Amino acid sequence: MQDVVITIKGQQHTDDWENFDGPIELITPGKLRTHPGGYALTYNETRLTGMDGTETTLNVEPKRVTLTRTGGVFSQMIFEQGLRHLSYCDHGNYGLPAFAGGAEGAVVGVNACKVKTSFDGQGGAIDVEYALDIENRLSGHSKMEIEFRRVH
Repeated sequence: MQDVVITIKGQQHTDDWENFDGPIELITPGKLRTHPGGYALTYNETRLTGMDGTETTLNVEPKRVTLTRTGGVFSQMIFEQGLRHLSYCDHGNYGLPAFAGGAEGAVVGVNACKVKTSFDGQGGAIDVEYALDIENRLSGHSKMEIEFRRVH
């Protein structure tokens, strides 16, 4: 595993693909692991993200990115351009807003319209745009841009 610095920029909007809220940016240390099918980035969430005690892993394959959170929050989101994937998300007792109906967990649909990745051996980027639905009700549109560089 290699040490990396990860920059995550996220934007979301509840109405359409045109008018996104201002970006939220997080810079954090993490780990990079390469494997035969691609690579994985791992970092720890902080109190700032509302998920202290949660580890996030982005597993990147040529046409697919899987985001998995474990610890205080459990969720898995699969981003594959043109496909909708379902998963169960449970935010536990970490002060996050309750999902529809007040439940702590829900079935979440992820429909990615853009999944772009690059990796040059020293760093790379992940660019994802997707619509999110919770219990089959559109929740919003999101963009996630992640850049990472190995620490020497």
